[in-house]
Amino acid sequence: MKLRSSLAIIATASVLLVGCTAQDSSNGGASSAPDRVDGVSVDLMADAETVVDTKDFVKDGPYTIASIMQGPINGWGLTLDTTIEYLASQESDIDELMVVPVNGDVDRQISAMENTIKLKPDLIMLEPLSAAALSASVRRASEAGIPVVVCADGVEGKPYVSYVDVDLYRAGYESAKALAEDLGGKGKIIMISGIPGVDAAEVWKQAAEDVFATYPDIEIVASEYGDWSIPTSKDKAAAMLAAHPEIDGVYAGGSEGAIGALLAFEEAGRTQPSYGTVSPLNGWLRLAIEHDVTFTAWPQPAALEGKYCLDTALKVLRGDEVTRFVHIPEDVITDENAAEHYIPELNDDFSVPMAAPVEVYIEAGFGR
Repeated sequence: MKLRSSLAIIATASVLLVGCTAQDSSNGGASSAPDRVDGVSVDLMADAETVVDTKDFVKDGPYTIASIMQGPINGWGLTLDTTIEYLASQESDIDELMVVPVNGDVDRQISAMENTIKLKPDLIMLEPLSAAALSASVRRASEAGIPVVVCADGVEGKPYVSYVDVDLYRAGYESAKALAEDLGGKGKIIMISGIPGVDAAEVWKQAAEDVFATYPDIEIVASEYGDWSIPTSKDKAAAMLAAHPEIDGVYAGGSEGAIGALLAFEEAGRTQPSYGTVSPLNGWLRLAIEHDVTFTAWPQPAALEGKYCLDTALKVLRGDEVTRFVHIPEDVITDENAAEHYIPELNDDFSVPMAAPVEVYIEAGFGR
């Protein structure tokens, strides 16, 4: 298999075809008014039971597949890319994997999609950074006869063949609900979200706010975006601690925020609060174990996202049965089972669990 890092794809495309930005959507890829009951996205659960006819996409291998993900801007992104590249290298039916990192930039991702369509790969795997902004590009790919499998975030209007992910809203909802229950339904909470406008960040933030609104004795005293960056999250948390002498809980939409907050509490000499978070990194597990904090972390596991996304892509090209929504396994991690999920051979940036041999991740830079 040939691996091509196609940065040149980004350089020449125009972004004028789509006039919206990441701030245009926060619904996680469902309709403009997603139907949610008891913290579950009803439309996604229905799509998980809907079989897609893939006969129009069947091709003889070997295949050229484009992978347009967020890029290795953090441990989660590097875990995703590493897993996809390794698993693709093990598939004899894949001749070329075109890797197009966009460094977490929505406009760059739109450009990458438009130029990738011109190259006519057999299939595009896309982690859309905005459900609204990427919708037109996904539709254009489909109209050009290129099937698209979206991973880790959805696209408005659902012009894709299949969407591979956890239920993002449910992950945020359940982790926030667990935090509220750990606090006995009362207390002061701070929130740290991801990148403003990116759908996963906004969905997790909205889910938590929906939960806390049902607890009259829970007060959100401060809420900030930490850009899924540990240093940024630590700085934001330190400022919130300085402004609020009483903080009982931290909700973090991405464990980079939880790590930053934990470090800020430690540095300030403050008692660690309870935590609710999503998408736990190996470093979060290490620190949570060391500091004996109470927490619940719902998953959006990067390695499993990569595995199930690639598996679904190959099924589409081979004409195998796929569902409209592929719901990847959800292994919820708490302070009670954290030690079972922590991987001591890998560093803090790795997104647990593994979907490739540990040596693959060590070679990618995750060695401790």
